[in-house]
Amino acid sequence: MTESASSATPAGGSAAVAGTGLPAEELAALDADRVEARSLPASPVSAAEVRAAGLRLDDLWLPAVVLHEDALRHNLDRFARWCSEHGAELAPHGKTTMSPHLWSAQLDRGAWALTAATVAQARVMRRFGASRVLIANEVVEPGQLAWLAEALDDPDFTPMCLVDSEAQAAAMETALAAAPRPLPVLVEIGVAGRRTGVRDPGDALALARRVAASARLRLAGVEGYEGVFPQRRDGDAPERARAWLDALAEFAARADSEGLFAAVEEIVVTAGGSAYPDLAADALAAVPALSRPLRPVIRSGCYLTHDDLFMERASPLRSAADPAPLRPALTCYARVLSCPEPGRALLGAGKRDVSFDIDLPRPRAVLRDGRRTAVGEGVRVVELNDHHAFLDVAESAGDAVPQVGDVVELGLSHPCTVFDKWPLIPVLDSRRRVVDAVRTLF
Repeated sequence: MTESASSATPAGGSAAVAGTGLPAEELAALDADRVEARSLPASPVSAAEVRAAGLRLDDLWLPAVVLHEDALRHNLDRFARWCSEHGAELAPHGKTTMSPHLWSAQLDRGAWALTAATVAQARVMRRFGASRVLIANEVVEPGQLAWLAEALDDPDFTPMCLVDSEAQAAAMETALAAAPRPLPVLVEIGVAGRRTGVRDPGDALALARRVAASARLRLAGVEGYEGVFPQRRDGDAPERARAWLDALAEFAARADSEGLFAAVEEIVVTAGGSAYPDLAADALAAVPALSRPLRPVIRSGCYLTHDDLFMERASPLRSAADPAPLRPALTCYARVLSCPEPGRALLGAGKRDVSFDIDLPRPRAVLRDGRRTAVGEGVRVVELNDHHAFLDVAESAGDAVPQVGDVVELGLSHPCTVFDKWPLIPVLDSRRRVVDAVRTLF
């Protein structure tokens, strides 16, 4: 039975999750914008309409990816508290969700900035009122440099980006010739054979000197991404990441000893994805006293929803390592469409709906006749195509053997590649009522 709108809508009709981290006017306009939403019973539909409709999980068209309000709030609060305990600022990677509602919730809990992977993402963040965006990437594209030059004319907006070569620095200086103020940049330290970043410490120091002498660029700090190392907690992976992070901190101290940060009031040193934020926080805490105050920033993004597999294996706040761990806050519900042969069931969810780049989804439970029956290893997703999940089902699964018409609850891996598939995501409370909805803008 559908709940009444008054029982499902937060007091005042405002977004339950977003809080006040971004300007209310921009979020309200986004809330009113209708989009095609394949999991909603009426479409096109707006977030505001979904929030007020009094829907339940049973009303959604499956497959449906949903957020769980309790777990989401827990993760937001838990990680903000964790950062404070570890003396680190947070600039969450906004590419994980590309959701202004969720960025607002993160900023509402004290995030220092938002991190973007591209200038296009930074443009969205600025449009919704973010005052500081760290573009954790090199910018060379002429049109994007022109956008940065224009953005520097806004005194209420501070963009930052990375630099890893003399050629890039020269291109940026040319594009920013008419900008009203210098662009803050961070020298990126890289890892041989992996993504961007200066490989040799001597070359990085030479580049830092070059940037510090520029009239169009301002050396604001140092950046690195330890996520290029294997993201797991076994073997030598953590030690390799730890050693590299220590070198990043040492480079910051060396550059400062030459007076290269004289033009800034604080020195930003940033690393830390979602797998090793603890190692990054430890390394940044060990930076010796500098000539300017240190701003240690980690950039985790997946903590917001955690997951059942990838992050649950790697995060320092995984259930096996922390007494108050992060919780999976993202679920796909899919209907059993066919059981065409013994030991096989087909779900109506596939690559267009869920992540598959690191792990296949993990069946958690079967929902039937109002009952939720947890499943074990006897029910596994073994293959996905565009719109189907192939389940291997053992006879030992008992009451959890999926039947045609059942709903299977799927835990997911790597949330970054789930959000981009869903422009409007319902938020469920503990009673499976739809109490909110968030937009994504990929």
